[in-house]
Amino acid sequence: MADSLAMPRAGETNIAFEATYPYLLEQSLRGRKETQSSIVIERGMRRRTIEYVLDEWQELVELKTPDVVVIHVGIVDCAPRVFLRRERQFVENLRPAWFRDAVLRYVHNHRSAIVKFRNKVYVPPERFKSLLDQVFQKARECKVRSLVFVNIITPPVEMEQRSPGFIKNVQAYNEILRMKVQGEGAHLIDLDKIVLDGGGAAKLTVDGIHINEEGHARLANEIEEHILSLAGRERPSEMAVEYEGASGGTR
Repeated sequence: MADSLAMPRAGETNIAFEATYPYLLEQSLRGRKETQSSIVIERGMRRRTIEYVLDEWQELVELKTPDVVVIHVGIVDCAPRVFLRRERQFVENLRPAWFRDAVLRYVHNHRSAIVKFRNKVYVPPERFKSLLDQVFQKARECKVRSLVFVNIITPPVEMEQRSPGFIKNVQAYNEILRMKVQGEGAHLIDLDKIVLDGGGAAKLTVDGIHINEEGHARLANEIEEHILSLAGRERPSEMAVEYEGASGGTR
């Protein structure tokens, strides 16, 4: 259950479906004897936050009963905003059109100052913590064998200039993820570290945020290593939580 980082991309930042990490993960797992019957159910969604993970939990987890649930959200939650969702919708519906366009043009020209003044995000830190707790509780209730989180990639300096506080927010939300995952005994994949170890954002992303083909391959490999540890190929990570009684495929 991911945001757009798990999805194909078109245009200048083209990433084919066959290059995305969920697809690569499934192909690799099916090529191994111990996991050849695995099914990866990919549910990427643009602008997904932790709120949407909970909204869709029943449909995507309770009804499909996966062994492993991978959650890759956070950057949409913590990115500094000029408008919150309802505010944006209100502005886009302003009439006459020339007035709406004037408002949006003003916002575009003064984005940095407005963001700094408003200090708004879609999901504030305390709510992010609370919703994470609900995810862990639901995973226990569903007897998910392993709950995996992929953390948030740090945006480049250029994005910080347009959205002051972005890097600080990512660091704070990543720390929330780290503390919650460690406290609950789940498994954390450090995407930020994967990118840094792979040569940095300039080498492993298409725009500083969305990972390129090499980044997708590296992330697929990290998730696969964890799944293989659960399959008994090697000793499970001490952070991997195993709930008895799960059945189903892999998400």
